[in-house]
Amino acid sequence: MELPESEARARLAEQAARRAKDGLDPLPVWGGLRLLTTAELLCHAPPPCRPADAAGVLDALCAAVSAGVRRRAGWLYAMVPAGETLPVPVSGRLLQAAVLCALRGALHTGGSRAVVRCLPAKDFLLLCMRGGAASLTPADAIPLWKRLAAQGGGTAVFGAGPVFTAAVRLPLCPGLCAPCAGSAELLRDRYALPYVYLGEWLARPWI
Repeated sequence: MELPESEARARLAEQAARRAKDGLDPLPVWGGLRLLTTAELLCHAPPPCRPADAAGVLDALCAAVSAGVRRRAGWLYAMVPAGETLPVPVSGRLLQAAVLCALRGALHTGGSRAVVRCLPAKDFLLLCMRGGAASLTPADAIPLWKRLAAQGGGTAVFGAGPVFTAAVRLPLCPGLCAPCAGSAELLRDRYALPYVYLGEWLARPWI
């Protein structure tokens, strides 16, 4: 019998914790967590009650990934407005997952540089991502970007060349933003999305 999502997640987290405690690599379990997380995020659901601060979410995410990924400095270039609040009607977790899933493709491509740009305009922002061979980017990346656009009431476009390229236009909206974790908090939480999506490349401080 298929487990409910909450129970399945608890079982997988328990397995990962048990493996780590026994000195085993929890990466095989993280693969299941990644599939489950992606499936949950792709489910059609109404926009969150509180908008995500795209600038805060992306700044913390890119800082955590830059600090934690074991790769040469400069492999990730992020252009995110500092000190600015950019409320968009999407889930912060969905925003993280869309970027992280594309980053997997860049990390799979040896020597590839990933570029993340968050470009605000008067009443919308444009989130652009480029990097990695399109053929090595996980198949879930495009559905996640499309879901991000659908949830926010925006549009997504994708490049047709050999390098993965995606852009999504999201409307800015008024309202108090949902709180988002900082980069240090993301790196301390072994079940945060950076570990779920990039676990094999991230240094693990608890081991």
